[in-house]
Amino acid sequence: MKRTVFNQKSLKEAVKILKEGGVIAHPADTCYGLAADLMNEKALKKIQQIKKRGKDKPTSMMLPVFMKPEIGDYAVLDEFSSMVCQELFPGPVTLLLPRGKKVPDYFFPKSPYIGLRIPYDMITQDLLSAFGGPLITTSANIADKSACCIGKDVEKIFENVKDKPDLIFKGAVRNVCMPSTVILVEKKKLIIKREGPMTKEQIEGILGVDVA
Repeated sequence: MKRTVFNQKSLKEAVKILKEGGVIAHPADTCYGLAADLMNEKALKKIQQIKKRGKDKPTSMMLPVFMKPEIGDYAVLDEFSSMVCQELFPGPVTLLLPRGKKVPDYFFPKSPYIGLRIPYDMITQDLLSAFGGPLITTSANIADKSACCIGKDVEKIFENVKDKPDLIFKGAVRNVCMPSTVILVEKKKLIIKREGPMTKEQIEGILGVDVA
């Protein structure tokens, strides 16, 4: 498990690790996260092993901002859900949307939904942009444990365990440190499934619709 500051050299190293099926721990706009290649089944299994997370418990995916027009490839959108994506992304939210045609079959096939993020954190976006495609995203912790806000906490969690990230970017979350707000988007309705940095009132103010 290598620890490094974020710069252009370490970014290239991180991309190489991701393309080889490795896992990166990074600060984000919510809490410290783990990232891996969405299109690599072995990478998904590695994240599950690192987190000691059940194979049937879905993990989300994230896209770089430049791929925002391609959300419809990974989620089935209608006029309402397209508007929600346009207004809330990038931001500290995960939208639960009907899974689209480009989501790999091995990526939680029993779930009719895909958890989708477009973070606004610059380190995360630099990582996504340099990688050039979708990444698996989940909090950098052991399942059912508290989210981490600084790199040193991530290091402590994984220092004495077998399965751990390949690389950790040193640093800290620069905003409110808590997992993303999870919102189910279904039949022109919004239902908050997990409270997070973006509140019900903020979402209603941005979108002009009621949120359950």
